[in-house]
This record gives sequence, structure tokens and C-alpha cells, in this order.
Amino acid sequence: MTSRCWDPVLGHLRSPAVAVDLPGRRHRPADLSTLHLQDWQRALADDVARLGVEAVVLVGHSSGAYVLPGAAALLPAGLVRALVFVAGTCPRQGERPVDALAPKLAALTLANADRLRERATGRTIGDLRPGEAPIDTDLEIVEPATSMGVEAPGQLYDPVSWAGVPPVPRTYIRALRDRVIPPDHALVMAANAAADTVVDIDADHDVAASAPEELAGLLDRLVAEAVPARPAG
Repeated sequence: MTSRCWDPVLGHLRSPAVAVDLPGRRHRPADLSTLHLQDWQRALADDVARLGVEAVVLVGHSSGAYVLPGAAALLPAGLVRALVFVAGTCPRQGERPVDALAPKLAALTLANADRLRERATGRTIGDLRPGEAPIDTDLEIVEPATSMGVEAPGQLYDPVSWAGVPPVPRTYIRALRDRVIPPDHALVMAANAAADTVVDIDADHDVAASAPEELAGLLDRLVAEAVPARPAG
């Protein structure tokens, strides 16, 4: 998915927010078959650093969840105030994301590893909004797919480290109608992430599309708790 997956939520948020595109998406083109988890982590950390803000809450959905630990560890101390995992895949320390998937999905992903890499070779993901500038790339531009789509396979096989992650509140948002990370498996993910709190939401895996207003309200509350407003005057 691209940053556009957050479009339904952004209009309901009161908190200032930026939806980022990881490498291999939109105006950040890259050959999907060559990318690794570290590329995504560094890109997110760089985007946050460029904002020039004093405090930030990092939110990751699905595979974006396992980008957060590495990115948070790269950022200056005190900048990241909370981590929020939305229907996220959260491997344990040293575990690969593919090993943290629900058993049937893990088996399917492992069985199709060569096919996934072949489909990704020489491709990048588009998903432009109407009127946006063309993507400057010689790669083949493909559009997002909802099932077994073209994706960067490398990051699935890179171990995740929680070392250096700041000791900030961690919230796991569990989607009760999720078929990708079913509710019982989501509890395992929350435990792997050492989440302080698990919050249930009546949504499917694409939480931003199926419950945008509820998700926005929840994120606003978490931001207010993590970054209290300064007194006026």
C-alpha cells in the first residue's frame, strides 16, 4: 500500500499528520526486488527528521508496523513519544516478519517466495492522485493490489530488532474483523511488540478504509496523551 491508504483518515484527524511513502512507492520509486527493511526504516526516519518537529507519534499499519522499531531507534532521543501499531505484523526480537505472520499466511508467503521476488523485479508502485506529477522512473509502474500483490519481498526475510527503541507508550490497535491478522493472532503481535495497551476496533484489516472516523478519533486521543498541549500564554 502507499500513503494514499491514509486518505480516508486524514480528513477526520484534529492532530497534524503526515502520511509517508516508503521506498518503492509513488514519488519514491525503487526496484521492489532490491529493497530491504533497513531501506524502509531509514526512509521513515529521514522523513520524520525533515519535519523539524519537537515530538512525534509514529503510526504503522500492517507491514508498516515492523518499520517503526528501527526508525524510532534511528531518531534523536526524546523525539518519538509513542508507537502505535494498527493491525500490525510485529515480530519478536531477531525474528523475521514472515515468521510472525499467521500460520496459513506464513506458509503461503514462504511457498511463493521465488514468485514474489520475480513479480517484483524491475517494478515500483504508482497510485497517484488526480493531477499529481508523473513518477520519474525507468522502472515499470504498477498499481497496488489487495491480495498477493506486487510487493518488496526482501523486507519479509530481514530480522527485526527492537534494540534502541525508546521506552515510550506502545499501543496495538486490533481489528476485530481482520482476516489477515485475526484477533487471536493480533494478541500475539501485541505481546511481541510489548504493547502497554490493546485497543479493539470494529474494522477489517484495512482499518483506515473500514473505520476511518473511529481510527482518527483514537489516534487523536493517543497523540493528546503522548504530547500534551502547551498552556496558552
